Amino acid sequence: MQGSGDWSDPELRELDYRQTAFKLFQDTPTPFTKFLSMVPSSSVKDPQFRIYEWRLPMMAWTQTDAQADPDVTLVFEVVDGTGDGIKIGDFLKNERTGEIVRVTARTANNFTAGERGWGVGTGINSAVNDVWRWVGDAYAEGTDAPEAVSRRASVIENFCQIFKDSADITGTAKETDMRPFKSWTQLKAEALERLMIKMESSFLWGIQHETTGANGKPFRTTGGFYELIDAAGYSTDMSSITIDMLENELQTVFTYGSKKKMALIGYTALNYINKLVRDNTVFNFNAPLPKTQTYGLNVRTLTCPFGELGLIPHPLMAESAEYTDHCYIIDPKYVEYVYLRNRDVKWKDNSQGPGYDQQKGHFLAECGLRLALPECHAAWYGISSLGT
Repeated sequence: MQGSGDWSDPELRELDYRQTAFKLFQDTPTPFTKFLSMVPSSSVKDPQFRIYEWRLPMMAWTQTDAQADPDVTLVFEVVDGTGDGIKIGDFLKNERTGEIVRVTARTANNFTAGERGWGVGTGINSAVNDVWRWVGDAYAEGTDAPEAVSRRASVIENFCQIFKDSADITGTAKETDMRPFKSWTQLKAEALERLMIKMESSFLWGIQHETTGANGKPFRTTGGFYELIDAAGYSTDMSSITIDMLENELQTVFTYGSKKKMALIGYTALNYINKLVRDNTVFNFNAPLPKTQTYGLNVRTLTCPFGELGLIPHPLMAESAEYTDHCYIIDPKYVEYVYLRNRDVKWKDNSQGPGYDQQKGHFLAECGLRLALPECHAAWYGISSLGT
């Protein structure tokens, strides 16, 4: 039998293939999940979990009305817990004028600074937006114990989300030589990697939501870092970034919490921060060789007068046109991986139906992100150009 084919026809040749599949990401595509695995985690007994946060009382209050007369009693309105901790006998000092007043009354809705100009006898004109700072308390000899004041806890909640990913192979495929060859172990490893990438994406950009699934059962998704921080008011537009803007935001970032924080950063944001700081000697942009290791991750350290920020380039942020100019600053002390009791990542084998000529299994995890004290974290976005 004679054909018209030529030796170069691939159908006539047994082509040579490398038995290695190359991965797109050289480093882990899930640095956040890897970081969470290196710090303490906890199990919960309900897929809806809450965080109770206790904070120190406010140390300063802003004047909201126009009571400028130095002889008028000042009334401070209590809004959403602001003013918790103030009691009769406390002193407040106007940061602008230096006047000190004494609190003489306290109700559920406000507290009153009735004694103006303490120590000098005369008050000073105050204005809207004046800041009055708490400067202790004092009592006369022989007085009774002061009133007791309690603080209220604030509550943050989130959900555990059910993640799944399967691996399967037919009986025929198991016995067929394929290129590249994938063993059952490799197929399971790929399923686990896909699961981890989906968890990573949810922990970064997921939306906290609970509804009813098509099967009539509860259906929940966990709130991700960006949603939780943005909802709390700690996301900042860093478009046209300048060195002054960076310094001011770093001051804010390190006002509360740890003095060493980590930042997951897209490549565009990293590029422009690098451009910004390379000619400014006030910063030390540290990229030693070999790279430093923090929580098992390669880290570049941005050192400023307020603290140290470990920058971790994030592959998933880098490949996203939306998130490549984002930077998520995380205080390791106040973030945690949470899983429903006995529902951490696990493999379930033999998921195929009876009589199916295949082998199938799946990974399952019911877990979520617990993020406490949002003011200790930050989300920057729009870092895609330099300002002047």
